[in-house]
Amino acid sequence: MRLLSLNLEDFRNLKTANLSFSGDRIFFLGPNGQGKTNLLEAIGLSANLRSFRKSGMDGLVRENAERSQLFFRFSEDDGAEHEVLLSFRSKAEKILQVDGEKINRFGDYLGRFPAVTLSSRDFRLIREGPSDRRKWLDLLLSSSNRQYFENLQSFHRALRGRNALLKKGSGDSELAAFEIILSEAAVRLQSDRLKSIPLLARSLEKHYSSLCGGVERASLRYQPDWPEMSSDQMLDRLAEGRERDRIMGMTRRGPHRDDFVFLLDDRDARNYSSEGQQRGMVLAIRLAEYFYLKDALGRIPILLADDVLGELDQERKANFRKLLPPQAQVFATGTEYPSKDEVEMWETFCVSEGTFTKALGDTD
Repeated sequence: MRLLSLNLEDFRNLKTANLSFSGDRIFFLGPNGQGKTNLLEAIGLSANLRSFRKSGMDGLVRENAERSQLFFRFSEDDGAEHEVLLSFRSKAEKILQVDGEKINRFGDYLGRFPAVTLSSRDFRLIREGPSDRRKWLDLLLSSSNRQYFENLQSFHRALRGRNALLKKGSGDSELAAFEIILSEAAVRLQSDRLKSIPLLARSLEKHYSSLCGGVERASLRYQPDWPEMSSDQMLDRLAEGRERDRIMGMTRRGPHRDDFVFLLDDRDARNYSSEGQQRGMVLAIRLAEYFYLKDALGRIPILLADDVLGELDQERKANFRKLLPPQAQVFATGTEYPSKDEVEMWETFCVSEGTFTKALGDTD
């Protein structure tokens, strides 16, 4: 997958940008606060219509503008080209078109133009609560498996319905109708998670070892809220918990409470790892995500690196360069090049006050 061009209007602090990309290594160079991350965020939106920033989708439309528009031109690995238009107003529904055809269902778009983002904000996968980790895993599996996305939607619709009835103190017969849907979807979600997490764990271990010299062993452990069981067994569990759930006004147990933890030498990385070790782990899990998507979709994802390469020490920079898939198109940002030896490898755009100027020749 290659991004050939991007045209945008009124996105974040960017009034307009019309950029064409000819290479596989593109670098946005400039001081902080000039629009580098905003542009990378725009590219990331083309993958799953989600922002990698903590602020999420708030403030995407430039101040005092009516709407924001992003127009992408992609090339598939077989050379086929596609055009994607994403348009949205503040607090309004998005308009999404692929090759002029409107896309109404999110599931019809997921996985079409995959991208993986490396960001300093990735620390939250290790440091924050289970919700951030579940969202990451659900989006990854939804992007690579349409059936997982359908099951996830079915589960959350049933969960919302059951919770609404619990808050009203509804009877068992009303709850049972939602519990049938809930249990069937929950079993399928848990099955897919049990299959995918060992694959991701092995890839994490491999890439962390390559990044950090094999001194420590990184791993991933799934912690399901309920042990693996049949849908009938889950129905029984839900029925047994009705009275307590009514008191709480919510469904207390199930896959929506699952977690997985990052381990370093079999100890929880939240408590037993340095910032440098955690940085290596989040880079390794993003590389694991990249190869998982590549294998599941049969497409080569785009890699986005937001000001993370400059944070690595020289050994990890060198190891990371070796791990970068040679066939991947990489977009990176920084206030300076990751290494002076790398200047020639990048197609560089200098960024100043929301304006992007392609560098000619050596910009050292």
